[in-house]
Amino acid sequence: MSQFNHRNGSSGINGTRLLGLILIATGSIVLLVPLFFEVNTDPQKIGMVGGGAFLIGLLMISIYSGTLIDFAENRFKEYQSFLWIKIGDWQELPKIEQAELIVHTFESRNTPNGISPTLSQVVTIYKCVLLANGTKFLALDFTKEKNAVAALEKIKKGLRI
Repeated sequence: MSQFNHRNGSSGINGTRLLGLILIATGSIVLLVPLFFEVNTDPQKIGMVGGGAFLIGLLMISIYSGTLIDFAENRFKEYQSFLWIKIGDWQELPKIEQAELIVHTFESRNTPNGISPTLSQVVTIYKCVLLANGTKFLALDFTKEKNAVAALEKIKKGLRI
C-alpha cells in the first residue's frame, strides 16, 4: 500500500453524478428500444440521440475531485478527475506529526425561497485531520464513521505514526 486515494463527497448519488447516471440509463434505453420494437425513426438519429446521451452521462460521472497521498515518494496532490484522469500537481508532503479523527455535527438547512418547504436535518461528518508543524495540514471528510476510521488507520500505517 504505497498510495491513499480520497474522493471528495462526490462518491455518492448526488448532483452531477446523478444526472450522469440518468443520462446513461436514458441513452441505453434509446439505443436498446429499436432492438425489441419496430420504430419508424432513422437509425442514425437513434444512434446520435442515444449515443450522445450515453457519452455525456459518462463524461459527467467521470468528473470528481480528491486527494492522493503517495507514501513511498512522500508527496501528495489535490486533483480534479476528468474522464478518470487525475489532473493535479504533486507537492512534497510535510512531516506529519499526528493524525486524528474529529466528529463534526451541525444542522443543515436549505435557503427558503417561498416555494419549496424549508428542510433541515442534522448532519454528522467524520474528519481525518493531519497535523503538521502544530497546525491542520489536511482534512479529509467522510460521511460514515467506519470509512473514516479505516482511512485513518491506512494513513497512520502509511506515514508510520
